[in-house]
Amino acid sequence: MLPGPFLAFQLKHIGDFLMTLPALGFIKQHSDHKTGLVLSPKIAELARGHPWVDEIFVLDRRRGLPALWNLARSLRPLTYRSALVFDGQTRSIVAAALAGLKNLVGAGGLYPQGGWSWLYTRDLDIVDQAWPLESQAYRGQKLAAAALGRPAGPPLRPPAPPLSEAERFKARELTAALAGQGPLVGLTLAGLQPEKTWPLPNFADLCRRLWSAFGARLFVTGGPDESPLAQALARASGTPVADFCGRTALKDLLALAEISDLFITIDTGASHIVALTETPLISIFVWTSPALWPPQSPRARILCYDWALARFGLKAGDGPWLSAPVVTPEMVFQEAAKILNNVVEQ
Repeated sequence: MLPGPFLAFQLKHIGDFLMTLPALGFIKQHSDHKTGLVLSPKIAELARGHPWVDEIFVLDRRRGLPALWNLARSLRPLTYRSALVFDGQTRSIVAAALAGLKNLVGAGGLYPQGGWSWLYTRDLDIVDQAWPLESQAYRGQKLAAAALGRPAGPPLRPPAPPLSEAERFKARELTAALAGQGPLVGLTLAGLQPEKTWPLPNFADLCRRLWSAFGARLFVTGGPDESPLAQALARASGTPVADFCGRTALKDLLALAEISDLFITIDTGASHIVALTETPLISIFVWTSPALWPPQSPRARILCYDWALARFGLKAGDGPWLSAPVVTPEMVFQEAAKILNNVVEQ
């Protein structure tokens, strides 16, 4: 058992941060220790006020070594005794070492160990027979459990961070301008990795089906650089697809998800944000593992390409996903219709 309080390091992307939350929740539920978190600035808004995060620290890698040194110097006077490195990043390992944390802990199964892994004081073994089918979120929870010397127990689902009335009002204001009275359906078209992207003609076909069958009020979320893609979708589909790209912060997206009837995404950070709510979600896995990175929601339906399974040594019956050689617009529409028929009938 390692001594607390615990300082977690997760400097990767939105989904990685959200998949680290169950580990922090486990510590909160099974100890009296404070939990701090070091993360990147663009994700900080999701961590502020979260019930499983007591204190946050921001490290902006764009500012180079001075930022890393300043972070380490600010951590030195604090009471943290053990660092849990969830991202395997060199800057996380070095920052923890420079901060003087005597227990610097990683887990080789979470991310490949880099050249600075010699700085770890312990590398906890969390690999077992169930490993190939365990999510990153549960692997992180197992690391926290090993640090506390306890069994990991069932997977924890993180609660959403608190939303302000201003954030909820903005979501209502954005959607109030959409044409029609049909169910509210959000779309995310792109992510950081191009190989995750579902073809735009497929999204256009899907939008036509959703508009024709349900009069769905469709909108696209994303960063400002995804706005041209959203506008291209509206042209290609011939439907009134609204472009919200660049108009929403991360918690605005969470507020939009709360009031939507359905979200349809590729495997990207947006799907993990939507999974914090009770909104039904369809997530399309083109290239990545649905076992390792599934949205943490019982209302998520995963559709994946057979080659995505094959890349990770998975089979169709290994998990709660629907797979095919090609995920077609018809497949996605059929899953969406099961959800939206219930919405229309209410």
